[in-house]
Amino acid sequence: MAFLQEMHIGYRLRNFKKNDNFKNVIFYLPAADYPSGGVIVAHDHSDAINKLEDSVVRSMVMYPSDINFSPNLFAHNSIFKRDFIFDVEKDFVILPEVMVLRYAADLYKNNIKYGIHVQNGYLMDLELRSNHGSFSQLKDAYQNASLIIGNSTDTIDNIKYVFPECSEKVIRSYFVINKHKYQPTRDKKNIITYMPRKLAKHSQHVLFFLNEKIPDTWKIVPIDGVTEQEVYDIFYESKIFLSFSEFEGLAMPPAMAAMSGNKVIGYTGEANKEYFHLPCFDEVPCGDIKLFATKVIETIDAYENEAIQLDLHSIQQLEELFSRTKQRQFLRELITRVESILN
Repeated sequence: MAFLQEMHIGYRLRNFKKNDNFKNVIFYLPAADYPSGGVIVAHDHSDAINKLEDSVVRSMVMYPSDINFSPNLFAHNSIFKRDFIFDVEKDFVILPEVMVLRYAADLYKNNIKYGIHVQNGYLMDLELRSNHGSFSQLKDAYQNASLIIGNSTDTIDNIKYVFPECSEKVIRSYFVINKHKYQPTRDKKNIITYMPRKLAKHSQHVLFFLNEKIPDTWKIVPIDGVTEQEVYDIFYESKIFLSFSEFEGLAMPPAMAAMSGNKVIGYTGEANKEYFHLPCFDEVPCGDIKLFATKVIETIDAYENEAIQLDLHSIQQLEELFSRTKQRQFLRELITRVESILN
């Protein structure tokens, strides 16, 4: 196959050596100093594919906007793709929903098969809002995708609602939360945590409404600019997490907090309703600041009266939802689909 230099991004097509029988799943990712949960999940998927036994598929991650970018705020063992040289018979690209308009058309034009991984069903239109293209172009990109992946029931429902013609090629993904650790509530500290980058105006309102109502023996700790492991370490010590999820996929922080023995109060972000029914979660309708503050005070009182114990049943349910077993089942299905698409 001759080398082909494309003007837009610079894709070059090639054949691998004849004795190289591997197919390649390549996760395109956005370069950012503070990685999103979706980036962490994609790295873990890529690493997990490379650990699967008896697989003829390997995986790499790629940051096309900054080809030499390497994230450093979370642990991974990822293999990086540092060029735009592709083999149409062996390479399969997975685009996140936030990069579809910028890259799908070039992949399609170069006959490079691709899929779309939607980890937030409310960000499918992000590039439209950023003027990267039209709805018609986005629709074409989804229709031309060989595979579409959604990470929650709500996300998949959103995909099928907006692009019903793509319903038959949608599969469900699962990711892993396994670095949590928990201790009995009596050994935890009187710490309330939240993430100020999530709906900052809402969190500011809640903190204002709480103000002097929080006992002096309690403190509120923002979680921002820390590593993934540091987040787990904070949740290990804290008792309450305030969730300000806004239109999300299956968010990691509320689940991480609950699995570390926290009572989680706040917004579901819609997709998190998949696990917010568990007793360790206390849902607040988005924008109901007074109810939010009231539930925080009530939960503090319950802790003070030793009325809250470690919810091992909820932790077990979450461990099953975010298990390595479920992830492996998804990755096996993904690999089977990719092999069929490339053959």
